[in-house]
Amino acid sequence: MTWLTADREDASLDDLLAHRPELQVKYRAFYGSIREAGLVPPRLLEICRLRMAAIHDCEAEWSQRDAEVELTEAELAALRRGELKGFAPAEQAALVVTERLPYQHHELTDAEVASLKFRLGDAGCVSLINALVLFDVNCRLKLAFDLKQ
Repeated sequence: MTWLTADREDASLDDLLAHRPELQVKYRAFYGSIREAGLVPPRLLEICRLRMAAIHDCEAEWSQRDAEVELTEAELAALRRGELKGFAPAEQAALVVTERLPYQHHELTDAEVASLKFRLGDAGCVSLINALVLFDVNCRLKLAFDLKQ
């Protein structure tokens, strides 16, 4: 890690959060609640998480995979490049919002959010946007602390 002494070179984000156990517990609970709520399909969460990792060029996040979600090499390559072609309409709507969130959030349009709400409903849209913020934070923390996983 760049700012904190790590016990291991392969320290994870969870290891970093262990420096603040109360925060670690809340972080795990929040992260888990997004998936457990079932408002956003696991595949949609995974492609958005991977696109966020590609936007940040965060290999530590990119290298992680959800074992329940299968993506083709072509899909992975498209996510790296930021291409929407080949993804379902709901996935495309989510990827558009994912693309804007880290560096262009002020340019996110009502129409882009409406497209997402149309496909996921209000609760699903809120859940996905919260997940996107968490994916963004995961990448930023991993990069800031030079975490490898």
